[in-house]
Amino acid sequence: MLVPPITTNNQPVADKIETLVDRIIDLKKDSQDTSHLENQIDQLVYRLYNLTPEGIGVVEG
Repeated sequence: MLVPPITTNNQPVADKIETLVDRIIDLKKDSQDTSHLENQIDQLVYRLYNLTPEGIGVVEG
C-alpha cells in the first residue's frame, strides 16, 4: 500500500500526526511512556487510509 498523498481534505490529520510525533520525541528524551500518543497516531493513520474495522483488525492482528 502506498502512502496517501496529502490533500486539503487530509491535511489536518497529517498535521495532527506530525504534532504527536514531535511530542513523542520530546517525551522519549525523558524516558516517559508515550503509548497513549502512539495509539492516537495509529487511529489517525487508520483514518488516512480509510481502513474499515476489518482492515484495522488485520493490521493489529
